[in-house]
Amino acid sequence: MIFLACFSLHSLSEEVAGLYSGLVPVLDQTAESRELGVRDALAQVLIKLTGNSEIMLAPSIQTFLTDPNAFVAAVGFRNIPSADETDIQPGLEVSFARQAIDHLIRQAQLPVLPSNRPKILAWIIRDDAVMGRGFIGEYSSAEVSENAEAVLQSFDQAMKVRGMPYQLPNFDLQDQLSLSVNEAWSLRADLIDPASQRYDTDGWIALRFYTTSTGEVRGAWMYQSSGRRQLNDFRAVAGEEFMASAVDTMVDSLAKSYTYIPQLNTNELLVQINGVGSFKQYQAVLAQFKKLEVVDSLDIFSVVGDQLTLAVDVEGGAELLHSALVRSGRLQSETAADVMLSGKLEYSWVRN
Repeated sequence: MIFLACFSLHSLSEEVAGLYSGLVPVLDQTAESRELGVRDALAQVLIKLTGNSEIMLAPSIQTFLTDPNAFVAAVGFRNIPSADETDIQPGLEVSFARQAIDHLIRQAQLPVLPSNRPKILAWIIRDDAVMGRGFIGEYSSAEVSENAEAVLQSFDQAMKVRGMPYQLPNFDLQDQLSLSVNEAWSLRADLIDPASQRYDTDGWIALRFYTTSTGEVRGAWMYQSSGRRQLNDFRAVAGEEFMASAVDTMVDSLAKSYTYIPQLNTNELLVQINGVGSFKQYQAVLAQFKKLEVVDSLDIFSVVGDQLTLAVDVEGGAELLHSALVRSGRLQSETAADVMLSGKLEYSWVRN
């Protein structure tokens, strides 16, 4: 069920590192385990890069999966600690060649979730049979805090696997006055949204859950980001890890607002940046553009005073480039809405 809501883009998206490397558990350090681990790590990387947890099922990608080792840049075994750090298991860490992976994505026409990703505020609420309802991260009881810490670690790991940055609320007096536990549990978007506005994030999620008398976990999540709001529920049988699957479905949906399909033929746009008054700022502007996956290439079109104009080849269209530039926090838009389709965009450089 989808709801549309007005939600402005913040300019504090976060650059995510490690998108081209994966760390996966393996049984041992044999050649067979290494082969299986490389395939699993490739799946982990492609899921992070595309924002789609089911991307390995896409028909267009199957012909590229016959030899996963062809994409490997470096590989090594490394122990992986358990969530509570009381145990370790063998793991395989694989770094993939960025150029080879990017070529795969382009040729298979897979979606791309850029590395400058939205930062999300996470409200996590649990209804406990003994302690009642409470925000995860706010408990004071030692027993409940230990249990809550395991939930937080599971959530943190699931978000890291997906390459999705987030932060938790402060749970201070201002939060308590603006949003109660029961209001958050009821997924009152009309109250969660204003309570979230104090944080410099690009949206929010509210995830609630409880455990039945039979051990089954049931819950629901709602998010609002990039002008889109969505609600869904989830459940897991007794003993089954529920957080990873809940996060997967949520991120799959959330990422759709930020992904694009790379084009084999790119489109050139003229982008004018005002206020570039020094060579240092000139270098910073070029570095900012080169960070963006949506930018295929760029050239200097003209330099007049403090106005720098770039000819930019983009793979996702003018609107996606515009969103990425604004979310970077370094460029303030001066482009009128009716000019967007003209192929020329204009911004002011925001100095540090």
